[in-house]
Amino acid sequence: MRTVCDPNCHASPRCAITAHVVEGRITRIEPGSFPLPDYDRRICLMGMSRLEYQYHKDRLRFPLKRVGGRGEGKWHRISWDEAFDTLAERLSAIAAKFGSRSLAFFTGSGAHGVLTKGAPHRFAALIGGTAARPGGIDYGVPKGLEYAFGVPASTYFRPGGHEFADAVHSRMIIIWGGNGAETRFVDFHFVLEAQRHGAKVVCIDPNRSATAAKADQWISLRPGTDTALALSLLNEILEHGGQNDAFLRDHTNAPFLVRTDTGGFLREADVIPGGSSAYMVWDSLSERSVSLQAARAPAMTGSYRVFLAGGSALVCAPALQLLLDLCRSYPPERASVITGVPAHVIRDLARELAARKPASIRIGFGVDRWYYSDYTARAAANLVIATGNIGVAGGGISVHDGTYPQPLNQRVFRSPDGREAATLDVVSLMSAIEQGKPYPVKALWLCASNMFNQTSANRSRVMSSVVPKLELIVVADHFMTDTAEVADIVLPACTIFERLDLVPGMFLQLQHKAVEPEGESKSDFDIFAGLARRMGLGTHFSRSPEDYLREMLVTDHPLLSGITLERLQREHAVFLNRPREPYVSFRNLKFQTPSGRIEVYKEELLRYGAELPRYHEPIEASLEGPLYQRFPLVLLFSHSKHRIHSTFANMPMMKKLEPEPVVEIHPVDAQRRSMAQDQHVRVYNDRGSVNLRCRINPDLRPGVVVISEGSWVKDFPGGDPYSLTHELISPTSENYAFCDTLVEIEHVQRDG
Repeated sequence: MRTVCDPNCHASPRCAITAHVVEGRITRIEPGSFPLPDYDRRICLMGMSRLEYQYHKDRLRFPLKRVGGRGEGKWHRISWDEAFDTLAERLSAIAAKFGSRSLAFFTGSGAHGVLTKGAPHRFAALIGGTAARPGGIDYGVPKGLEYAFGVPASTYFRPGGHEFADAVHSRMIIIWGGNGAETRFVDFHFVLEAQRHGAKVVCIDPNRSATAAKADQWISLRPGTDTALALSLLNEILEHGGQNDAFLRDHTNAPFLVRTDTGGFLREADVIPGGSSAYMVWDSLSERSVSLQAARAPAMTGSYRVFLAGGSALVCAPALQLLLDLCRSYPPERASVITGVPAHVIRDLARELAARKPASIRIGFGVDRWYYSDYTARAAANLVIATGNIGVAGGGISVHDGTYPQPLNQRVFRSPDGREAATLDVVSLMSAIEQGKPYPVKALWLCASNMFNQTSANRSRVMSSVVPKLELIVVADHFMTDTAEVADIVLPACTIFERLDLVPGMFLQLQHKAVEPEGESKSDFDIFAGLARRMGLGTHFSRSPEDYLREMLVTDHPLLSGITLERLQREHAVFLNRPREPYVSFRNLKFQTPSGRIEVYKEELLRYGAELPRYHEPIEASLEGPLYQRFPLVLLFSHSKHRIHSTFANMPMMKKLEPEPVVEIHPVDAQRRSMAQDQHVRVYNDRGSVNLRCRINPDLRPGVVVISEGSWVKDFPGGDPYSLTHELISPTSENYAFCDTLVEIEHVQRDG
C-alpha cells in the first residue's frame, strides 16, 4: 500500500512509502514509485524509520486526561466519549466567558495532508474560533522577498521561487545560509548535476557544512552580517557596469523619482494640479519629470530639480540612485572589516555573478532566524534582480522549492457555508494568550505540533508566563512530546499509515490507509467530526473524507484538469496538469507589488527606516553590543539530518546515529576554556542554560557554537537550549530571531 511521508522537510515532491502488510500489520517498508525518474524510489533515513515510528512502544494509543499539575506526568486513561464530553463542556464554557475567538486551533508542520491540516480550521470556522497560522516562524526571508516581489510571505515564497530541479539550468548557484546536502539531500542531486555540467556552486555560511564541503567555493562570514556582504557585492556589480539596465528600467521601480524631503515617491499630483497618483520619472530626452507611462528614456541615476504644482522646487533622485548611494557605503574593504570576508573574495564573487548567466540564489533559514532577516533577503534578491536573473530558467532567488500556486479548492472544506475562522500568526497568538491582545485566547488545541519547543521564542518564559494563562490545552499527537506533557487532554492521532488524506505539491499524492489505527487512535478529521457531533454541529462533518477530497478537486483550475479522486486511487501520485520542465517563477514578468514591478525601494517601510535594505548590526549577537563581553559566543541552531525539527527525535534508529544532543565548538574556543572532546558543559546566558556534551569541530567559525535544534527537552541532562533565545521581533518581519543569540560555555560536574 502506497502512502506519503509528510513532515516539514520540504522535499518536493514529498517522498512516497510503500508499506507491505501481512495480516493487518506492516512488516516492511520501501521507497515508493513516481512516474518521473528524478523522484522515483527515493527516501531518507528518517522516512525509513517510519516502521519503528508506527509500532514504537511510546505511541499514544488512548485518550488521556491530566490528573496532576501540568507537567507532573500524572494521567488517567479515558474513553473517547468522556474526551468528547469533557472537551465540548470546556470549550463551550470558555467561549461563553471569553467569546468564541478565545478558542484557538493550530496544526503544526508535523503533517501536511489537506484533511489533517484543514479539519481544525473547519471546526474553528464552525464555532467562530481562531485558526492560528505558522507566520512568525521562518517568516523573515519570505517577508523580505514579499516586499520585493509581492508574493505573500504566507506562501513562504513558494510561487516566487524555482523548483530545485531548475538548478540544472544554472551556471552559478549561490547557496546562502542553507545546508541542503544534509537537510534536502533527496533534491540536492540537482545541484550536483549542475555542478558536473560546469555550474559554479558557492556556499555562504559561517561554518563549513556538508554543503560547503561539496561547493566549489565556501565563503565564511561573521554571523548576522549577510546584508553587508550583499550590499558590497551589489556595489561592485553596479560600479563596474555588471547590471542589466534594461531589466532594471523596464521591470523594477529603479527609475521612480523619490522626493528628498519625505522619502516618498513623486506622484503626478505633486507636479500637476489635479494630477493622478501615477509614478513620476525623469525623462532624459525631454529633461523633465513625466509620468512613467509618458517617459521615453527614464533616468535611473543622478539627481534632478523638479518644480511642484505650487511653484516650489524640490530635488528628487531615482530609486536606483538611492540604492547605489547606500551600496557605496560598503566597498569591499569596509565590508571585509564587518563580515570577515576578504575584499578580493567579494570582488571576485561579484564579477562572476555578473558574468555567469543564468545565476541563482538559494537562501536558507540560517539567514532567516535573525532580527533583520528581511533586510538580508531584500539585499540578496537585489543581486539577481540587478543582473536580470529573474523570470529565466536557472535564475531567481528561492527559499523553499518553487511551485505553482496551489490549485486545490481547500476553502470549500476550511470555510463551511462561507464561514471564516479568525486568524492569528504564532507571534500574535502568544500575545493574545499572555496579554489578551488583540483579543484573549484561553483554549489552545494543537495538532502535529510541538509548539512550546519549536515555535515559541523562549521556552522557559512561555512555560512560566504564557501556559498558565490558558484554561485548556489539548494536544493531538503520536507521542507524549514536551508540549503534550503540559496539556490537559492528550488525544492519540493516526499516523500516515492509518488515515486517508491528500498531500499537495507538484504531484497530488494520496495517503492511503494501510492498516487499522493503533489502539484507539483517530485521524484529526475523525476527532473533530466526533467533537462536532457532540456539540450539535455534526451535519458539517457528516460526509466521508473521500467526499470532501472530491469536493476540493472540483475546480476549473487548469492545473487540476482531468485529476479526480478515482484517478488518484488508481495512480496514487498524479503530476499536475502543467509542463514537465521545472517551475520558473515570474516568466511573465508580472509582480503583485503596488507598482506591478519589482520594488527595490519600499515607500511603505519609510516609517521603519527600511525603505532600503540597510545593514544593521545584529540586535544581540553583535561584537559591539552590551552583552558581548559577558557572552562572547554566537549560538546558531542547525538542522539535524537525523530528524525533522522534533519529529523522529525519539526513533531508536536515529538515536543510534545521534545518541544525545551536543554543542559544537571550534578548537580555539575550546582551548580558551580548557575544554576537551565529549566533556560535559553548560551553555548559558542571562535567560537560561542547558547542560550537554561538547564536540570540538574545526569546521566551525571561531566565536560560533552550534546546537542542533529539535531534540526533546527530556534529552538534556539539565535545562534546554530553547530558553536561551530572546523574544525581540522586528516590526518589518514579525519573525523570531532564534540565531541572533549570545552565550557563554563553562565546565560542569555531573553527579555520579
